[in-house]
Order: sequence, then structure tokens, then C-alpha cells
Amino acid sequence: MKKHTTFGLLGLAAAGVAGSWAALGNYLYHRSSAAMRHSPASTQDEGRLWARRKEGFREATIQAPDGAALWAAYVPSPSNIHRWALCVHGYGQSYEAIGAIGSHYHQAGWHVLMPDQRAHGQSEGDHVGWGYEERLDLLGWINWVLRRDKQAEILLHGVSMGAATVLMATGGPLPHQVKAAVSDCSYTSIEAEMRHILARSKHELDITPILPAGILFAALRQTTLRRSGLDLRVAAPIQAVAHSKTPTLFIHGVDDNFVPASMMGKLYQAARCPKSFLWMPGAGHAESARSNPSLYWAFVSTFLQDYMEGALSQENAL
Repeated sequence: MKKHTTFGLLGLAAAGVAGSWAALGNYLYHRSSAAMRHSPASTQDEGRLWARRKEGFREATIQAPDGAALWAAYVPSPSNIHRWALCVHGYGQSYEAIGAIGSHYHQAGWHVLMPDQRAHGQSEGDHVGWGYEERLDLLGWINWVLRRDKQAEILLHGVSMGAATVLMATGGPLPHQVKAAVSDCSYTSIEAEMRHILARSKHELDITPILPAGILFAALRQTTLRRSGLDLRVAAPIQAVAHSKTPTLFIHGVDDNFVPASMMGKLYQAARCPKSFLWMPGAGHAESARSNPSLYWAFVSTFLQDYMEGALSQENAL
């Protein structure tokens, strides 16, 4: 009986969205996974303005394993140093969104690389890979660094989907020059995150009748697999951290309702690498560094001391 009820709901959903189950999946795919050709945000925070001005910036490009041309902003250090920060932005953004974090490392004297993730900004790609496909792109950027500096000491620092990309990368083999990672408000898996978002926003979607999040995710998953070859269930940082050997700092805003704060605790518990965590009081999604920069950077600096001694001195902290 339950099986018949489920298929009845699917039939109603199909009728509500252009008359087919495929149309429901296509609608959700377009809303969530199609290429995000981001236009610069109107916000004028200091980090975005620094990134937008591009003073001292250079452009870098690589080719992804699938042939997509990927773009990054490269800010070389003025000093002869071997420290590199690879700063990775979140969903629907561009390198500008990670400007506040990139500028901090630049002020500390580091080389900074801020890629546009695939299907975002100036990077090619026709769909979002939710950190799973992007993990290989990040490895490409790591190799780009190592071709220029074999003595590099590399830190991976990601926010939101950028943090998921970082964690997914640490779940596989990395060059020994990657010394540590910072994951700021990553989700445990895109399935858990999508179910959370769909449950919250299903009343706002152009779908009649309103359907359970599990059914909506099933439609999205099937369409994503058909259109891009990606099974959304493989985009699971919580599985990757169980294989990681990269020292990782997990950060999450206590008031984050977009990526539930509880996800950080699950990631931390699952991680088998050297690890630490920071709950940011009063911070919403992707707001931790901005909400209390003194606490944020003091904790990052303390964490890095064990893996990159003297990496962020107090006099350079914002």
C-alpha cells in the first residue's frame, strides 16, 4: 500500500510540473545544479573590495581532468616565502567571496590562490559537482603551486561548499606539501544538505502539491545522474574525512541555519585525522570570519602552529 501511495504522489508531482517526473527533476536541477555564472555581489565588505580591485593580482589557469578550463586569482607574496593559502569559495559565488580570508593570508606574507570553482565565475563547467568533482580540480591547483614552488607549504581553507571541496580532497592522497586544512561550515553530505534545504523551502518552490523532501531529492538525484553523470550521494565529506590524514580545523557558526551547525559535530566525530574545532558564537552561515575576526584568526593561528610553525604571527592578524 505504501508503494502505491508513493507512486501516486510522484504522479501528482509530475502533473504539477510540466506533466512529467523528468520535468520535476529538471526544474530542481536548474534551480540547484546548473552552472552558476555569478555576477559580482553588491556587498561592499573590505575583503570583496580587495579582491575586486585586483591590486598585485595575476591570473592563473589550468585544465581540469574533464577538459574544463579553470581560472584562479593568484596574489604572490612580496617576500621570499614558501607558504601558500588555497582559499576556496562557496556555492553561487566567485573568488571575491573568499576575499576577506585571502587578504588575511596575504597580509601575513603568504602567497594566495583563490580559484573560481567549476561552473562558477570565470571557470568552465556546465554543472556544480558539490565538492566531489571539485576535489580533483583542487588537486590540480595544488600541482600548479608545486610546479612553481617545490618547497611549498600549502594550507587549504574553504568556506561552505568550498569547505566541502577541501574535505573531499583530504579524503584522498595529497602531496606531502599540503600541511593542513580549514573547513568553515561544510555540510556532511549534499544529500543531507539538500534534504534540509528542500524541507525548509518546499513551500516556496513552484510545485503542486507540496511534496516530502525525500521525494524531491530523489527526482533531483535521478536527473543529476542522467544529465551530468554525477550521483549526488558520492558528494559526502563525512565519508572523506574518515580517510583523511591532513590536520583539519573545523569551524561552524552556532547560529547557522542554512548548513545546520550540528553537521560540524558529525564531521568532527567522523574525522580520523589530527583535528580541532571552533564554534563561532552568534555567527550565521559563512559569517564566522566576519562576525568575530579576532577570535577566528587567533584560533586558526593557534591551530597552524603545530603544523606550520609561526604561520600567522599576531602582529599580522586582522
